[in-house]
Amino acid sequence: MDAGLAAVLGATVGAVGTGGAGIVAALLARAQGRSQLSAEYARFIRDQRKAAYAAYTEATLKERERLNTASTHLQMAAHAEGDDRAQEIEAARREYRAVQEEWGVVERRYAEVAVAGPPAITLAAVQVSGALNAYENGVLECLQTLAGGQSCPPGDLARLGEMHRASYDAYLAFLSRASEVLGADGIRRLPE
Repeated sequence: MDAGLAAVLGATVGAVGTGGAGIVAALLARAQGRSQLSAEYARFIRDQRKAAYAAYTEATLKERERLNTASTHLQMAAHAEGDDRAQEIEAARREYRAVQEEWGVVERRYAEVAVAGPPAITLAAVQVSGALNAYENGVLECLQTLAGGQSCPPGDLARLGEMHRASYDAYLAFLSRASEVLGADGIRRLPE
């Protein structure tokens, strides 16, 4: 091989090698950029979800505690007489009104959870809201019965305890699901 041909081949190999290295470097940088973007997006989504889930759990826990307090007053009213009965009924009525006044807050927090998703967490939130709604209706029924001067049947009072437990179970299931969703890294696939 003569020197001229060797020089041309050497220059060609050098140019292809340099260009190839540049292409490889660009492809690696692109992949790294995509990975970084995906990680930042996953963090952003996780932060949004965490805020929505925390606000919803706070609102539902507050509602549940008020319903429990109302239920306790109703239990006490069922076994009281005269002024004591009237005071317990009024205390239960105040707690129930507070639940009614805060209803919009719980609904807004639920909407935030539904938008933040994923669908499985929205379903868990529906179950919490349904359990709290049933509990609320049970408190109202007993409150109306007692306020009307009648006795609340013992079965209805026991049912309030069951509703309390059911709302707590739904609340715990929501927390568990929220923990699963927030614990996922989100880069490969967000949990459904």
